[in-house]
Amino acid sequence: MATAHSKDNGSPTSVAHKLDDDQTDSVVVRRDDLVVIDNAALGTLCEDVQIASRRNAGILEVEWFRNGAELTLFQTFANRAAAAAQHEETWTGQGFSGRVARSCRHVRTVLYGRGRVVDDMLATPLGAGIETYAPLGAPFRRPRADPAPERYRMRYDMELVTGDLDAVRAFLRERQNLARADPGILDFEFYFSAPRSVTLLACYADAAAQQRSFIRWMKADEMKSVLAVKDIYTYGRVALEPGAAPPPPGWTELMLVTHHQE
Repeated sequence: MATAHSKDNGSPTSVAHKLDDDQTDSVVVRRDDLVVIDNAALGTLCEDVQIASRRNAGILEVEWFRNGAELTLFQTFANRAAAAAQHEETWTGQGFSGRVARSCRHVRTVLYGRGRVVDDMLATPLGAGIETYAPLGAPFRRPRADPAPERYRMRYDMELVTGDLDAVRAFLRERQNLARADPGILDFEFYFSAPRSVTLLACYADAAAQQRSFIRWMKADEMKSVLAVKDIYTYGRVALEPGAAPPPPGWTELMLVTHHQE
């Protein structure tokens, strides 16, 4: 099953700060899933948060995606200090947390990163819990400075089908080595949450890069012995949905959700 919602391509999709090669170990990605309950109250919140985030050099990306009433926010931080500063200076200091609370219902927050990434500065609304995923495999994030409208990301939610972690890591290393050889793949990182959940976060320079990656993935016969794909989320451009009606201001992307069926 797949659904989609498009957003205005004229709005910024990234704060466009560059990450050096030696910083990739400390990157933290935060995903917030929300449900819009008041479009009027939401207003230009998405765009306002992106503009405010440009003041913090440790904020690498702030991207919003919408699918009907479902709204997803990805924030990518160079390190935990940048995440804490974003919470204090942008969300609390400029009142954006209150605007979100008036316009949306919080569903979940997921943090992907190394070490202890949960603390009081990363608290969610009303004390909601945070799901945490630790890196599984080597970091892989290519430096880039400028936002690009043709760029989009994918999230693969999977489940381990074997308890042999050595076999899993060997498979993931092979997948990452193939990705490193393709300059069109910008991010390709695996994360694990006990007992069996695995997520791949990938970012592609364009649709052609994603298609190359997907074909290589589907040709990997050994995958069935280590991982089972549950859901695939595609976050991309309005161009992926030809003929879409003009969206409200501030929404910059398209979100496709595919639920895997055996």
